Amino acid sequence: MREICSASLVFILAGMLLVQLPAQSAVRTGEITSIDVAAKTFVVKTSRGDTTVQVADHTVIKEGEKTLQLSDLKVGDQVKVTGERTEKGVDAHEVLKQAKESEAM
Repeated sequence: MREICSASLVFILAGMLLVQLPAQSAVRTGEITSIDVAAKTFVVKTSRGDTTVQVADHTVIKEGEKTLQLSDLKVGDQVKVTGERTEKGVDAHEVLKQAKESEAM
């Protein structure tokens, strides 16, 4: 009986490990240091270090009310990225291009 209980517990625990954890949300703000339009990625330098951002077809990229494309972003642009953390960085849901200080004045 003890072996059956132990085996059952092992299967239950193994099943719990297979359950996918919910996605972890992420917000990153910083300066774009590189862009790869073909791979649909860019790197943002933040206070936490460099983060690779993956852009998908559903990703919204905006500057104010204006909708942009990935190709509109440039190295040096300040952005705020919201999305989900991944092993490689962040899968972006939204990218907001921030106005440069000289443009804001």
